[in-house]
Amino acid sequence: MLLTKASEYALLSVLCISDQKEPIDVESLSARLMISRSFLAKILQKLTKAGILKSFKGIKGGFALQKQIHEISVLDIIQAVEDRPATVF
Repeated sequence: MLLTKASEYALLSVLCISDQKEPIDVESLSARLMISRSFLAKILQKLTKAGILKSFKGIKGGFALQKQIHEISVLDIIQAVEDRPATVF
């Protein structure tokens, strides 16, 4: 399967967020993963809309998992960020 950068970054983000006890903000996650902040923000919005992440506003805001990590599949993450179906080679 060929992954786009969006899918790759979404997978990395979900893994990183799953390790956090508190919500993590876009700025911190962007620095930790060395990903463009604006590109990452769009990915996190799509993951939130798909019900994979939940977002928190305010000074201690950020992103956390909506579900337990074992309830989220790789396909769920890829489908959330891709505008087209996943292609398998």
